Amino acid sequence: MNVLFVCTGNTCRSPMAEELADDAAGRSTHLKDMSFQSAGTFACEGTPASPEAVEVMAEVGLNIEKHRAQQFDRELAQWADIILAMEARHIEEMQAMAPDQEDKMHTLLGYAQGIDGYPGESGYDVMDPYREPVEEYRKTRDQIMGAVQKALKRMEKDA
Repeated sequence: MNVLFVCTGNTCRSPMAEELADDAAGRSTHLKDMSFQSAGTFACEGTPASPEAVEVMAEVGLNIEKHRAQQFDRELAQWADIILAMEARHIEEMQAMAPDQEDKMHTLLGYAQGIDGYPGESGYDVMDPYREPVEEYRKTRDQIMGAVQKALKRMEKDA
């Protein structure tokens, strides 16, 4: 199964989600065949992960220093079996770029709670730590970590 995580710039939230999911799947006997990527709806191709994201991931023993941002596009959408966005608005932006892949698009927080597709409200948005103090990156990392664990459990159950 191919899973794509999407945020805005692909320098904070989605790279953290990608690495957290890859790490969790790598430690699971049932999820070893999963592949993960991340992208941004407005990414500047090749931009590294933000220093704060690198720092807070290192605090949990994960390294995203090699990450480079990539732009969400139709090809990535076709590669993915499931697309997990950090915010509901990202689904709207992705629908404009890959309308035929809409059925794969969910918010990470919504999907983790069993809600498929566009959740209709911002209550399912992962907070954006961009340009915030490192403490906000920690909160975001922890929010994503919990949601990724629930989402992977759901994928394992649904498989």
